[in-house]
Amino acid sequence: MLIELPHFPENSLVSLFVLEPGHVTEDYVSWLNAPESNQYLESRFVSHTVESVRLFVATTLASSDNIFLGINSHLLDRHVGNIKLGSIDRYHRTGEIGILIGDKEAWGKGVATSAISMISEIARAQLNLRKLTAGCYASNMGSQRAFEKAGFLVEGVRSAQFILDGKPEDLVLMGRVFQ
Repeated sequence: MLIELPHFPENSLVSLFVLEPGHVTEDYVSWLNAPESNQYLESRFVSHTVESVRLFVATTLASSDNIFLGINSHLLDRHVGNIKLGSIDRYHRTGEIGILIGDKEAWGKGVATSAISMISEIARAQLNLRKLTAGCYASNMGSQRAFEKAGFLVEGVRSAQFILDGKPEDLVLMGRVFQ
């Protein structure tokens, strides 16, 4: 992460930390390879290894247009997922959020909403971004709810954008504008 951030927010549920290649473990890689965890990720079409994921993390970390953070659950006392802000467009002052809560024990506990809220605050207060966007598969209601609880609104739908389980699936486009 070439973007220097003065601090990372924390709350009673989660804390965020700069994700580095050394954080990539077999458990982390198992999230990316598990059909239940990766069903809504475009990376599901590739088999991941510790080495390939460490290379991805290192490349993303070196980018000046991305912030890639790990999510630590205080309840579970471990790394449970990741959140990425990027690509950051400095001219338009926008950024795209992507999130993975890979540890199934953290699902449905507010971890995603907390992490989205935290990275949104980083984007607004520390990076002076004016708008954030995100997208999710229409059937991924957990993701859509997490973004809505963090202040995002549905801006539109791209019909039949993806193929999921052999059938067309819509892409829900979400956004949050800071005033």
